[in-house]
Amino acid sequence: MSRTALVVGAGVFGLSVARALALRSWSVRVVDPNEPGTQGPSSAETRILRCAHGAEPWYTELAHRATAAWRALERESGRRLLLPTGVLTLGPPDDDAWERAAAAHLARLAVPADVLPGGAMSRRFPGFANGFELSDGTALFEPEAGVLLARQAVTALAESAAERSAVLLRAAARPDGGTAVVEGEPCRADLTVWAVGTALPALFPGLTTVRPVRQDSWYLPPEGPWAAGAGQPAWLDRAHGCYGIPAVGTHGVKVVPDVETPPGAPADPVPAEDPEALRTYVRARLPDLADSPVTHREVCSYALTADEHFLLDRYPGRSDVWIVGGDSGHGFKHGPAWGEFVCDVVEGRRAAPRRFALR
Repeated sequence: MSRTALVVGAGVFGLSVARALALRSWSVRVVDPNEPGTQGPSSAETRILRCAHGAEPWYTELAHRATAAWRALERESGRRLLLPTGVLTLGPPDDDAWERAAAAHLARLAVPADVLPGGAMSRRFPGFANGFELSDGTALFEPEAGVLLARQAVTALAESAAERSAVLLRAAARPDGGTAVVEGEPCRADLTVWAVGTALPALFPGLTTVRPVRQDSWYLPPEGPWAAGAGQPAWLDRAHGCYGIPAVGTHGVKVVPDVETPPGAPADPVPAEDPEALRTYVRARLPDLADSPVTHREVCSYALTADEHFLLDRYPGRSDVWIVGGDSGHGFKHGPAWGEFVCDVVEGRRAAPRRFALR
């Protein structure tokens, strides 16, 4: 008789775990009130896939494995999921330890990466400029990194899980001592995994210090060196708290300042509502887009832990119930590799790292 598993949550973490369990011959059910890729953080248009994680070899290796896994899923599904735009990380002018450490880990994994000294970045990538008071810091470019088409990726995960007999149930679940109650009935299984993303604090109050965070993605019309197909990379600007994606989707250039947005704010742009942080950043770093109007705003939500490490731990007092989450804004890219790792832990093949414990 096959082992049974119930996964609550059909975002990238939940579906990655469900698919990995199904690949290991578990009988899997996935419960979520929404169709995969239609609601919540995993329904965004795009996400960045990079391997660089500073001095963190564990996340670097996980992202490296995930890159291969996404490409394998791309072949399996026949969907285009990963666009190799390259990813540029821009460091602060007074400290390049993050970039240097990341480059060393990437070299160990034979992942191509170029370290660009101050001033070289804007010469190589003309869409960027240094309009800030401080001079450019060290930049790190990963030419084989890129952009995941997030909705397509989540849909592909769901289809792949279903092809391996995982059953997706459109329903809401609430916990009762870790047991999932679905439509008023306890839903029991040999293994229950709660991978509910930003709903974790509401469903399990007091269990963790995770809090839901909303940031907004602002889209600008692609112009000049930022025209579609012009070869600009996705980027992470550590020096000035912003990241972005070139015009690979339907809305243009995506710019995301590291500014929390009130949860109740509208999802569509309102005239003169652009945050000053956005305009200041665009004028200084992306001058060709300085006068471009905002055409679209996309809500970006994630479950933030104080130390930004993931969560993977048993529900207190239950050996058969696990909590998985705490993506902290950098979880999507790890999806399929993280799902495999979670399966190794819940099957007892390896121990869960202490830093992933409930906190």
